[in-house]
Amino acid sequence: MFRNLILMVAIGVALTACTPIWQTRPDMSPEALGQARQTELLQFNNWKIQGRTVIRNKQEAWNVGLRWQQNNNEFQIQLLGPFSQGGVSIEGDDKSVIMTLDDGQKLHSTDPEELIAKILGVALPINALRDWVRGLPHQQSKVELIEYDDKGQIIHLVQQGWNIDFKRYVPFKQYSLPSKIFITQPDRSLRLVITSWKNSP
Repeated sequence: MFRNLILMVAIGVALTACTPIWQTRPDMSPEALGQARQTELLQFNNWKIQGRTVIRNKQEAWNVGLRWQQNNNEFQIQLLGPFSQGGVSIEGDDKSVIMTLDDGQKLHSTDPEELIAKILGVALPINALRDWVRGLPHQQSKVELIEYDDKGQIIHLVQQGWNIDFKRYVPFKQYSLPSKIFITQPDRSLRLVITSWKNSP
């Protein structure tokens, strides 16, 4: 009987060894679970998402398709939708960015947010979105408010004057990742629905 007990314990350890801590310690506080999740998710730097977003800027609104590939600091974002320029592609890294318009014209900048605001006429928090889409606070910005659910998943976040509400999470690999995010300011908003998460090679 003692041998059977040892065997059961060993199996239990093996089954939980690859399971994130926030899924195995329900007795931890939401804040502690949240910190454990963030530590794990900060290592998840190579991914691809596909989805759609509704962008509102004052009285205007656009329904835009989204494809985003992230490989460490390098990224490629495609916005597919009814901007007057048609679809646009943005690619770069932490030092520079190139926007390619529908007609093939290429524009260079060191700041993707500034470039998007200048060309498309709408301010989007692209730099922070790399963290927000993973369910993380933006690492380079002050956290003004953060709220967790009982699994340690962020449900509400305030950063850079934006209110970020995480409406839904889905499982992917060993992670739990957002699939619906509402990002709002008084005169503009971004509603993001992620339909597909994949690993990026």
